[in-house]
Amino acid sequence: MLDERVLGRTIRTDLYLDLAELFSGLFLVGFLWTHMLFVAAILWGEVPYNTLAAFLDRYYLSYTGIPLLGLIAAVHVFAVTRRFPQQYRVFWRHLRTLNHPDTWTWFFQLITAFGITVLVLIHVWLVLTNWPITAAKSAERIVSYWWLYLSLLFLGEYHASFGLYRQFVKWGWISRHRIGPVLKLFTLLIVGLGLVTLWVFLRMGREG
Repeated sequence: MLDERVLGRTIRTDLYLDLAELFSGLFLVGFLWTHMLFVAAILWGEVPYNTLAAFLDRYYLSYTGIPLLGLIAAVHVFAVTRRFPQQYRVFWRHLRTLNHPDTWTWFFQLITAFGITVLVLIHVWLVLTNWPITAAKSAERIVSYWWLYLSLLFLGEYHASFGLYRQFVKWGWISRHRIGPVLKLFTLLIVGLGLVTLWVFLRMGREG
């Protein structure tokens, strides 16, 4: 009887953590794409970009958003890594027997997560030490650290797209054959938008 209660609590705990991983991941992907659209305001000129940045400051959205994102990211990391030793052993066992792309996807998700964490911390530090956000400051920062933002664009989008892929397949919402092409299209669109945005900032920073 005691074993059944313990097993029941373990199953419920795993379910809650799976849901925490799901919803925190969806929130972070939504933020990533929304942030990309906000930054892409520079494509319409410095005035729209500065106006949007000032709006976020005026209503304290930037000040509350950064701690909130940090908290949700911490929840996501905890939920994902809770069974890391077990998943690590399963990964290597599957890798030896099955050379399946989904197995490698999990491994690269782990690697990109570490890379994203480091790059995001550097990005936040660079932004906070040169507040407030303006088009001119952003352009200057990207000229100096273009490698950081180029890496963050590709790593972030890879992690987000394959994270969504794994969740959709895991929960059985959409088959991998249907969701794969859709996510690839979104990835190409976001990466393309990001590359154009970086190019505009680089040109602005070098001309200014």
